[in-house]
Formats: sequence, C-alpha cells, structure tokens
Amino acid sequence: MFDPHEQMHPDVEDIDLVEIAEYIIPDNPDAARAVLEAIRDTFLILAREPLLGTEYHPIRQVLRGIRMFTVTAYPNYLIYYRPLPDNTGVRILYVLNAARDAGTYVREQPRQ
Repeated sequence: MFDPHEQMHPDVEDIDLVEIAEYIIPDNPDAARAVLEAIRDTFLILAREPLLGTEYHPIRQVLRGIRMFTVTAYPNYLIYYRPLPDNTGVRILYVLNAARDAGTYVREQPRQ
C-alpha cells in the first residue's frame, strides 16, 4: 500500500502539489481538486506497478533509474519516481506540468 509519508519526497506535497493547486484554483477550484485527486490516484497505481512508467534518461548519473508516468486523466502532468528495491513500491520525486523543463527543475530542486 502506498504510504505517502514514507514513499514520497516531502517537497512533492509541500512544493509541487501546492504550485499546481495555486495555479489552477483562481480559475477553477473544482478542477484543482480533480487534478490533485487524479495525481494522488496515479501514485497508487504506480505503487502497485512500479515499472509502468517510461525510464527517464537524464545526463546526471544521480538521476539514473528514475521513471516518468503521465497522469492519464490530465496528461499535462508528469510524475517522476524511482521504483523501490524488488518492485515493492515507488518513491515519488517530482510532479511537474509537461510544459516545464524537467532537466532544469531537477537541477534546481535535487531530490532522492
């Protein structure tokens, strides 16, 4: 079972999801809730199927092994995560809008 406190970098909740909500809420609070719910539902899917996403091929060696998965209901949002050993779940590292430059963001916000 996905335990967000153990298997999610704290900045995902404190920064990424807050920024997403703050961007959407002024125009449509209901949409913001729906997007965040879809993102959290996707966390659960990834916890059950850790290799579901596409392997991300960064230049920086420290980011090797990270995978990326699109939030199906809202494909403008991407989840970057690392499968845990023996496919026992995932560690969520980033949730970003697809328009953002992921490479720049991970350099500015390193997470493990």
